[in-house]
Amino acid sequence: MTKKVYLAAVFLLVTGISAKTQTLSIGPLAGVNLMTISDTNSPKILPGLMAGIFGNYSINEHFGINAKLMFSQMGTGTDISDDIVRLNYIQLPVSMVYFFGNNGNTIRPKIFAGLYGSYLLQARDNNGNDIVFPNGNDVYVKPDFGAQIGAGLNFIIRPRTWLNIDAGYSTGFNSIVDVEGTKNRNNGFQISAGVSFPLND
Repeated sequence: MTKKVYLAAVFLLVTGISAKTQTLSIGPLAGVNLMTISDTNSPKILPGLMAGIFGNYSINEHFGINAKLMFSQMGTGTDISDDIVRLNYIQLPVSMVYFFGNNGNTIRPKIFAGLYGSYLLQARDNNGNDIVFPNGNDVYVKPDFGAQIGAGLNFIIRPRTWLNIDAGYSTGFNSIVDVEGTKNRNNGFQISAGVSFPLND
């Protein structure tokens, strides 16, 4: 169900873009994740890297759509040992964005909210070993879906080229452990920076 909701929301966001879109821009981004996994024993924030590309559609002066395609390191540490769970994902967050201020401003504060979908590439422990059940099956499921909210600042570098700073919080909808009845979800904060370049006039 969560997969269908996510895909439907992405479709509506993309098809809802006005034909009179003023700005389409893309660029690279990088940042850090500060993540835990819920319903685990004494979870501890585990830092991880994110890197990829992003795109912005400005529908009008105040509203836009943001999408990111990233390699994203998640997982959790624990307060009772040095053990970690490192989860490496390909992640696609899509958000509606509200920009404060006006087009001529050199700094545009913003808030955003949306959904994300992720696909698990690797699940490893602190020794680099794959995390599997005794029968060899994966402990962690491949798909993960959730929601995110956040805020940020856009700084103009030159006309229609912006430095984008984002800080947000995300939480998963589904358990990421392949055991019925579990409630282990990805949760945490993300901080990223990127530069967007215009694609159309």
